[in-house]
Amino acid sequence: MAKIMIEAAINGNAAKASNPNIAYSPEDIADDAIATCKAGAALIHFHVRDPVTGAWVHDIPYYSEVFKKTRRACQPLMWPTFPITGDRESRLAHFLELARDPDTKPDLGAGDMASVNLFSYDPKRHEVTNGGSFIYKNCYDDIRYFLQISNELGLTPTLQIFDASGVRAALIFLEQGLLKEPLLLKFYFGGAELPFGLPPTLKSLEAYLDMLQGVRCNWFSACLGGDIFPLVPTTISLGGHVRLGLEDYAYTDDGQPTNVDLVKRAVAVIESMGHQVASPQDARSLIGV
Repeated sequence: MAKIMIEAAINGNAAKASNPNIAYSPEDIADDAIATCKAGAALIHFHVRDPVTGAWVHDIPYYSEVFKKTRRACQPLMWPTFPITGDRESRLAHFLELARDPDTKPDLGAGDMASVNLFSYDPKRHEVTNGGSFIYKNCYDDIRYFLQISNELGLTPTLQIFDASGVRAALIFLEQGLLKEPLLLKFYFGGAELPFGLPPTLKSLEAYLDMLQGVRCNWFSACLGGDIFPLVPTTISLGGHVRLGLEDYAYTDDGQPTNVDLVKRAVAVIESMGHQVASPQDARSLIGV
């Protein structure tokens, strides 16, 4: 019997037009984080948004409100996003500011481990709908900076893997001593609506795990732009953990569930396979924070 961690990416930059359950205001984001944690998510990833327009922002007061309100009710491991444009210092400035106050210090650091073409695709119309000229840039020097700051703040970094080059970068930083085991990895697979990297399949998982032989790590499967649930039993069988949430896929044409609905569904799968859902304290022990 294993303890399986669930991470909920609760809102991201997704719009209410795709699912009205996506939270915009700090109060709503915190309420969703609390409910999702109580449903079984040990890790919470979130963006802060303009409460009216939903625009992606990085206002420290908004972040602070989410951290403080959530932590008054429960204790998930929480980590915010960071901007996808700008210089390395500005992209991580809010981590440094939030870490000044124990009440708002993130539980995890972060590093997106490679550059990637990210674009939205409509598979029914065979059309690129957004981001056709956008490259999400993360050069080695920027990644190194993100990891160094995480170390200085005493935060285990969650490493976002968009393709195999991200795994290779992580292994190099591990060899150089900037990372230490157990690594915390998120394997991001590309769904039909975000066709990047590897597809969410057994062979894709095996390719990543083959690269990590001999390395102690906690790894999660996620599907951006597609449904993660077909991959959940395979992930658990191979020793992995589960990331889900309305940031990754809004389920617009599939009932428009809440994050709580998604977590409860994952809990049911985990328990049906004879495993336990990891509590936040279990997750802290597994990750080593």
